[in-house]
Amino acid sequence: MAMTPERFKRVRAIYEAALEVGPLERGALVAREAPDDDEIRGEVERLLQSRELVTDWLNEPLLGSGKSSGDSARLPAWWENRHIGGYCLLQEVGSGGMGSVYLAEPVTGTFRRRVAIKLIRPGMNSEEILDRFRREREILASLDHPNIARLIDGGETEDGLPYFIMEFVDGQPIHRWCDEHRLTVSQRLELFRSVCGAVKYAHQRLVVHRDLKPGNILVTADGMVKLLDFGIAKVIGPAAGDQAETVSRLFAMTPEYASPEQLKGESVTTMTDVYSLGVVLYELLTGHRPYGLVRAAMHEVVRVISEEEPTRPSLIIGKTEPRGGDQSEPITPERVSAVREGDLNRLRKRLEGDLDSILLTALRKEPSRRYSSVDAFAEDLERHLEHVPVSAREDSFWYRTSRFVRRHPGGVTVGVVILLSNLVGMFTTLWEGRLVIEATKHTLSDQAVIAPEIAVFSYVCLLVFAAAAFFTRATWLRLLGATVGGLLFTLAWLLRWRAGYSMGWWRSAFPGTPDPTVLFLHPARLLLMPLFGAALLLVSWRIARRFGWLGCALYILLLGANFAVRDRVYWDYLMRVLVATPGIGPIVIDATFIVSGLALGHFTMRLVAGPARLDSLARRDHLGC
Repeated sequence: MAMTPERFKRVRAIYEAALEVGPLERGALVAREAPDDDEIRGEVERLLQSRELVTDWLNEPLLGSGKSSGDSARLPAWWENRHIGGYCLLQEVGSGGMGSVYLAEPVTGTFRRRVAIKLIRPGMNSEEILDRFRREREILASLDHPNIARLIDGGETEDGLPYFIMEFVDGQPIHRWCDEHRLTVSQRLELFRSVCGAVKYAHQRLVVHRDLKPGNILVTADGMVKLLDFGIAKVIGPAAGDQAETVSRLFAMTPEYASPEQLKGESVTTMTDVYSLGVVLYELLTGHRPYGLVRAAMHEVVRVISEEEPTRPSLIIGKTEPRGGDQSEPITPERVSAVREGDLNRLRKRLEGDLDSILLTALRKEPSRRYSSVDAFAEDLERHLEHVPVSAREDSFWYRTSRFVRRHPGGVTVGVVILLSNLVGMFTTLWEGRLVIEATKHTLSDQAVIAPEIAVFSYVCLLVFAAAAFFTRATWLRLLGATVGGLLFTLAWLLRWRAGYSMGWWRSAFPGTPDPTVLFLHPARLLLMPLFGAALLLVSWRIARRFGWLGCALYILLLGANFAVRDRVYWDYLMRVLVATPGIGPIVIDATFIVSGLALGHFTMRLVAGPARLDSLARRDHLGC
């Protein structure tokens, strides 16, 4: 009888009930729950047997043991003294749910290069397992990558059991290799990027691995990563299996590394491997797995992984947890930090921020909220290593600033010293100019008196525009739109002075030029004023993107009020080259002109570069970020 989804649910219910009782009572429970259905009883017994195997080899490699090839391991009786495909079997080096892997060497020939031969165990040759085995062989034949174990040959034994021959990878699971060599966090990330490269290559050929775990990622003695075991891999496409085929893989995977959609029997995509890679990297960097599921029943595993959020990596390293399998020593903060950064506080600081965000993004429950691909995952790791802002973190001003400082500490120090020197010089110049104006404003021309302020303003405009362009991550199109809007803002700014003069609210302190507009018609000021307006509009764009039109409107209103009040203090008191009429009315009219200019400029920028909410901010910064 076919294993339909309804029958599979019954298998699962009996299986989970069996896990709740002791090993000695499981046989009686299975017989009692399915007395007249040999197929269901057999399936449950196979699942229970597979679970015992998983407990022992959850992280054991299938194509290498981490031991020298001289270590002996007794062959099963049915494979002793057997030759397969011109190779003599030497020892068993790994076993899984449906097959075993044996070390072998050529029977004849000058070069005795050893290989790994994967065979189905006798008694496991059901049609479903044979199909899966042949599919794995076909998938491996289509993959040719230096970080994927290479297929050499394949065939069938005289008993009709399929086999395939692969290169033998004499290595260790990636997490053990890293611990033994005491790799730092950065070194582990560099090694992990090789894993991402191999998975990306498989995805490009429409192959999803579906069982990524440390035991299937070996590292050889010379530091070469090898990806193994495509036993439950799936080729993406219209020929993918139906629901019954999908759910039948549930117990073939390794639950603690499986994604929520795998455990719930939902459709599998490349984001499934992104999740599993996130679990592997989480364990690689922290020594822990995201969820404490040591010997938990299957229904509890499914519930926790599907519903509970993983602990932040920078927090879990401070916890003590028991190990799974036969390892009695617990995972302690001291053990974890000793083989990574050497100190717990240093390790915590290394994980805080970028790596916390990157790992939690890869481990999100909903596939659509994870990284869109393994390539995007690897790119964020690369950006972190290069101290460039990562996409997983909120793109705030302070975050981008901290990333820039970490990349260019020397340049930033020199820049800060130069900036402070310039600011001191700028304010000194303005104050000295004020004293000169007080003493000579009736003998000097208006343009001569205001020249120092024009020079300072030019410097400020260039500085503010460059800073706004850098920190807002504006594209060239957005910069163009902001500059066009800045031209309109400049026009509104000049009209404000002209209207103030016409209404008697502003006048020049120079008797020969009572119209204050004339003071601002200097060519340098007219050229740089649009850049100053563009900087204000870039900020309004980012506020609109983050807080919507209401936040943008509040920003523009506050900015208009600020300029209207500030100019009266600056020009009427500090510079003494303009005279302002006091009162709330003039301030409101001034603010209205400024707000109108900013609003018109923002609208123009939107017409040129599009709405703020559609910006992805995905470019690499062309201004040095």
